[in-house]
Amino acid sequence: MRRFLLAATAGLLAISAVAGPVAARDFGAVYANDMVYRVFGNQANVPDGTGTDPFATFTNSTNEDQLGVAQFAPGSPTGHHGGRWAVYRATWTNGDPSTLVTSWASLQSHLNAGDLSLVRAPAADFRCPVLGDPQPVG
Repeated sequence: MRRFLLAATAGLLAISAVAGPVAARDFGAVYANDMVYRVFGNQANVPDGTGTDPFATFTNSTNEDQLGVAQFAPGSPTGHHGGRWAVYRATWTNGDPSTLVTSWASLQSHLNAGDLSLVRAPAADFRCPVLGDPQPVG
């Protein structure tokens, strides 16, 4: 009986050691290619200005559903580097700040129309993996 209790205790400790860090991750979401992807933050060091994948945050959106917008996500044909983000700040200038932007192509369209400005923020670069199995917007 004592052996069984020792084995059970050791098993529970092993499971909690593996499951604990996974449960501790903060999950969030990001838009890419008109889909919602789950993401999670990690403690990786990304020196300022070394991000590789474009990621925009909105400074003055009034749409409560607006998330950050990534240019690449798992399954993108080219360019995805696993979530090493080069951060840009998108600001509505002439466009409607309640507009929901869910893809980099849409963001670029608003930028070309003069609705948005986009400014690189190298000090905000970070690493945040994007998980597969995206969900449709809405």
